[in-house]
Amino acid sequence: MTPHELKTARNALGLSADRFAATVGVADGRTVRRYEAGERAVPGPLERLLQLAAEVPQARAWLLNRASVE
Repeated sequence: MTPHELKTARNALGLSADRFAATVGVADGRTVRRYEAGERAVPGPLERLLQLAAEVPQARAWLLNRASVE
């Protein structure tokens, strides 16, 4: 997953970098911004989670539900 693809996926979910970080369990929004800037590689499990969210409506709903609870 490219940095641009990650940012596009996050924006499609309507989540800020900070909310996205809390939802997917990465350190903070700064880490997400580093992924998006290409300063750090996007972890494989995060990439897979976003693929599932894009392909499986129930996975997307679960992720968005988790974002609203965090």
